Amino acid sequence: MLNGLGAMSFLSDFRTVFTRMLPRTLLLVVCACCVGTLHAASDADTASLDIALRVESELTGVIQRASNAFAFIGGGSGIVISPDGYILSNHHVAGESRQWTVRIYGTGKFFVCDLVGTDPVGDLCLLKARGASNVPYVEFGDIQSLKVGQQCLTIGDPFKLADPLDGPPSVSLGTISALHRFQQNYCDAIQTDAAINPGNSGGPLVTLDGKLIGITGQIMSRFLAKANTGIGYAIPIDQIVRFIPLLKAANGKYVYHGALPDGALFTQGSIDDIQAAVVESIEPASDAELLDFRRGDKVLRVDDKPVLNYWRLRGIIQSYPENTPVKLVVLRGGKEVEIKFKLPRMPLPPAPAFIESLGIQVVPSRAGDGLLLKTVIPGSPADRSGLQKDDVILKISGKQPVANWQQSILTKRPGDQIPIEIRRATATGNIIRTLALTIE
Repeated sequence: MLNGLGAMSFLSDFRTVFTRMLPRTLLLVVCACCVGTLHAASDADTASLDIALRVESELTGVIQRASNAFAFIGGGSGIVISPDGYILSNHHVAGESRQWTVRIYGTGKFFVCDLVGTDPVGDLCLLKARGASNVPYVEFGDIQSLKVGQQCLTIGDPFKLADPLDGPPSVSLGTISALHRFQQNYCDAIQTDAAINPGNSGGPLVTLDGKLIGITGQIMSRFLAKANTGIGYAIPIDQIVRFIPLLKAANGKYVYHGALPDGALFTQGSIDDIQAAVVESIEPASDAELLDFRRGDKVLRVDDKPVLNYWRLRGIIQSYPENTPVKLVVLRGGKEVEIKFKLPRMPLPPAPAFIESLGIQVVPSRAGDGLLLKTVIPGSPADRSGLQKDDVILKISGKQPVANWQQSILTKRPGDQIPIEIRRATATGNIIRTLALTIE
C-alpha cells in the first residue's frame, strides 16, 4: 500500500494531497492496513484515505488489464502486443523452437504460436498466435518520458508458480533504478529493483498506467544464486520498436544488430570509468579508415544522443539494427566533424567453450568483441604459443570468432598453425598482437 501511494503520486487527483499531507497520509494508510478502521480520523484524513483507496483501485485495474495480455511460454513469459496475437518474449525463452503452445491469460485459452523472428544478440523474439483476434494486448510506452525513481511493474511466472490450476501471473512493484545500462548484449538496458526471478524472463516491464516499456530477461546475481537481488534488466521499448519490423519480416530466422566499423580501436577501461570515447588507433585500409575515422577523434554524439565514454558509444550503436544510417559527431583538432555511415552487421555472439586439446577456456568478452581467455593451462599448446589469461581473442585465421568458431580450430591437423589476433591490456594501454597457435 505504501509503495502504491508513492507509485501513484503523479496522478493529478493525488498530487495536492501528496504535497500537503504526505506524513499524515502515510500514517493513515499504515493504520488502515494494521487496524482496519480509523474512528478518530478527521475530515481531511478521511479524504486523504479515500484518495489513497481510489489510487489503489486504479492500480489494481491496470494490473488486471496488463495481466490479461500475459502469455505463458514454456518455462518463461511473454506479452501480447497486438489484438491479432503478436507476442514478444526473450530469445533465450522462445527463440530456439519454431513452434510453441502458449496460454494467453486473459483469454483462458491455449494457442499454437509460430516463431516469426528472433534476435539472439538483443535477446528478443516475436511469436504469432494462430487464429488470434481481439485478444488482450498492451500498448507501447514512451521511453523519453521515463525517469529514474519512477515506479513500474513486472509481470511474470517466477518459478512456474502459476502452473497449478492454470493460475494467473505474478506482479511485482518496483522502481526504475537506472537507464542506459550496458550489460553485454543488454546494451541500453533499463535497470529495476522490481522482483525478477527465473520464469520472469520474456515478461513485460510496464508503467503504472499499463504501458509496455521493456522486456525483462537478465538479473545480477551473487554466489551463483539465480534469484532476485534487486538488480534486474529489461530491453527498452525504443530498441524493441526498431526491431519489430525486421522480426515480422524474418520468416522465423535471425535479425542482426549494428556495430562500429572494423578497424577502429577505442580507448577502453572498466564500464564504470568516466572517460571519453577516443580513437586510439586505426588499422590501415580498414572500414574505419575508409570512413575517415582518425586517431585522436573523440566521439561526442551519435545522432542526438550524447556519448560519455566508449561503453555508452557501444550501447547506442548496438541498440540499432544493421544498415541503420547514423551520424557520429567527433571532436577533431578543436572542431566538430560529422561521420555518416550505415551500421555494419554485428556478428552473432560466440559460445563459451573449453577446448582441452589447446588448454584454454574462453567466454564472450564483456565488450562483446571477441573471446576472453579465462584459463590458459600451463604447458599447453596455447601457453607455448604465448597466449595469456585475460587476453581477448579478436580474430582466428583472420576472421572474428562467431557462432561456430570452434570448427576453425578443431578441424585442423597436428602441426598446422593458426594465426590468433589478440588484444592484451598492459600498464601502458592495450596492445594488439598476432600469435601463431600450433595444433598438437
